[in-house]
Amino acid sequence: MRRAVALTLCSGMLAATTACAESSLGNSAAPQTPSASTTSVSSAGSRSPSGGVTATASCPDGVRGQGAASPAAGSGTSDDTGRAQALAQAVGDEEFNAAYSDIFGTMIDGYTPGRVALCVTDVARGRLLAQAAKRAHPAVDLNRLDILACRYSERALQAAVRGLMAHRAPTIAGFPVYQIGPATDHSCIELQTSQAGSASTALRRYLTSQLGGIAFTVVKGEQPVG
Repeated sequence: MRRAVALTLCSGMLAATTACAESSLGNSAAPQTPSASTTSVSSAGSRSPSGGVTATASCPDGVRGQGAASPAAGSGTSDDTGRAQALAQAVGDEEFNAAYSDIFGTMIDGYTPGRVALCVTDVARGRLLAQAAKRAHPAVDLNRLDILACRYSERALQAAVRGLMAHRAPTIAGFPVYQIGPATDHSCIELQTSQAGSASTALRRYLTSQLGGIAFTVVKGEQPVG
């Protein structure tokens, strides 16, 4: 529907599709303090000023982002699906709006049947983003929108990935890069590498030194075929 969240590299690698497990892996950089507005969300299911529904939950993991439907999407009616897709398109158009590109994390069309999740780093500004989408596309139904908190914006994570891969070689600190990109819940960058890389303290130190405080996780992945 729109571009994927992945930063596709010259070797054909795609962004990782699993969320970070920072506490269990113990390899993330220092956490970023959430914006105060992310803690002022109303109770789940209550109306927000945007006319949509906000929730106290964080951006969900385990599903694909930015304009892609989750497995739950198929259980809704065709009308629900169509309305959710129209809303997702309208909200997604605001990703490149200079007023909101610094907070836009990801968007999940159909993570719950007929609904759209907008994940942003600042929920209060996320409501303003929703209002901007409504002004541009008056027919969309903001009551189908859930505005959820995520840790990092898409722009920040993709810029960090580009910085790591600026040399264009499919390695980092001498270890192969199989996949790299934002975690689906935008809580960190995930790097999939070899068994040796996943166990390397030197690789983690290098990532910490290069990422400027952005959280990351390193896991064993599978080498791309071809």
